Amino acid sequence: MVDHLQLHDLLRQLVAVDSVNPTLVPGARGEAAAAEFLRDWLKGQGIEARLQEAAPGRPNVVAWLGPQPAQAKGEKPRAALVILAHIDTVGAGDMANPFTPRERDGRLYGRGALDIKSGVAAMCAAAVAAQRDAAKFARLLLIAAVVDEECNSIGTEALLREYSAEAAIVLEPTDLKLVVAHKGYAWFEITTHGRAAHGSLPAEGRDAIRMMGRVLGL
Repeated sequence: MVDHLQLHDLLRQLVAVDSVNPTLVPGARGEAAAAEFLRDWLKGQGIEARLQEAAPGRPNVVAWLGPQPAQAKGEKPRAALVILAHIDTVGAGDMANPFTPRERDGRLYGRGALDIKSGVAAMCAAAVAAQRDAAKFARLLLIAAVVDEECNSIGTEALLREYSAEAAIVLEPTDLKLVVAHKGYAWFEITTHGRAAHGSLPAEGRDAIRMMGRVLGL
């Protein structure tokens, strides 16, 4: 069984660590302090964990339960299941004391409490419970706390370069509903070229704004 007091305490500690995404907020602290704290916390609970650098100063936390699979040279370890959540947050904006956890009416407030340090704490507390209850894992279970989900997902890309899995559970706020798809986005930079002309001779010009309208209307 999950130790709810331990879960509650871990969430408070995670919220207290500033891990604002530095790509979204230039000069922000980034995820390193949160990642180091979480790695040490997991190791203190007897769970194997390490940092995996996704970018300089921006490490994922990768932890595992069960046997490391044998693999051929150059082959990535393949987990039966990976449970993944992110440790970066968006900026704090004008929040007062965003990294001071506050509780009101049975809820905990602070930057990242919902999205999604609550999920990080939940998956780690569940892993500890499984370890403590001597659960026997015939296959590898990966726990990953990744960086940069709020922008370009470089943390997940780095994780996939080293590991593969047969199935994944990605933790995100969904009003406690099971969701079987996750939206993504693609960023395109498009340039349209025009030709300047005098206002009295519009036929000699080419309106780049009008040409961009064809793109925006898609």
